[in-house]
Amino acid sequence: MLKHVFLAAPQWLLLFPVRVALILIGLVVVPLAMPLLVTEGPPVPFTQAPGNWQFKRLPAWAWLWSNDRDGAAGDKRGWWHLNAPFGLGAYHPLSMFVWLALRNPANNMRFTRWLGCPVTECDYRYWGDENVEDRPGEGGRRLLLATHKKTGRRYYGFYGVWEWSTTRAVVIQIGFKGEPKDWAEDYTGDLSRQWAGMTFEINLFKDIS
Repeated sequence: MLKHVFLAAPQWLLLFPVRVALILIGLVVVPLAMPLLVTEGPPVPFTQAPGNWQFKRLPAWAWLWSNDRDGAAGDKRGWWHLNAPFGLGAYHPLSMFVWLALRNPANNMRFTRWLGCPVTECDYRYWGDENVEDRPGEGGRRLLLATHKKTGRRYYGFYGVWEWSTTRAVVIQIGFKGEPKDWAEDYTGDLSRQWAGMTFEINLFKDIS
C-alpha cells in the first residue's frame, strides 16, 4: 500500500491546481454563459417537490462548466428547488449561478479522461475499509486504485473519516471519488453515471449528524 501512496501523491499534486484553476475560471465563465442557456426537452414534475424540472445547459463553448447530469436548475428530485438561496427556487439566475459555479463547479470535467474515471472501463482494488461514509458509525479509511483496462491509466482516491462524536468527524477525501460499490452498479441505461469525478475535501470538524 505504501508504494501506491507515493504513486498517488504526484497525481493529486498535479491535478489539484488544475481543478482549482478551472473552478476559479468558472466564476467568470458561468455568468457570461448563463444568458445563453439552452433548454432541452419538456418540463417534468420534480420527484420529491412541487413544481417542474427542465434540463437547461450552458452553450457548447462553456461545456466544461455546465452540468450534463442535472442541468442548470438543480436535481430532478427538486431538492435544490426547495433549498436554493433565499428561497428563490431553482430557476432564479442567482440559484443557477450558485448551482453551477459554487455547489458543482466545473462539473463536466468529470466526463474528461484526465479529470474523471470511467468505472466500466476500469478494474479496481483497494486497501482498508470497503465501506466508508461520513455518517455516524460508518467511518473508516480506504485507498482505492482504479486501472483502465486498455490504457493502464491509474486513478487514485483516498477517503478517511475519523469520528469525534456522533455528530462531528474529521473527513478527508482526496482524488477520484470511485467506491467499491460503484463497480456493482448497472450503467447500461445511463453510461454518464459511471464517471467518478475528483474531489479535494479536508474538513477537520464536519457535521455528520
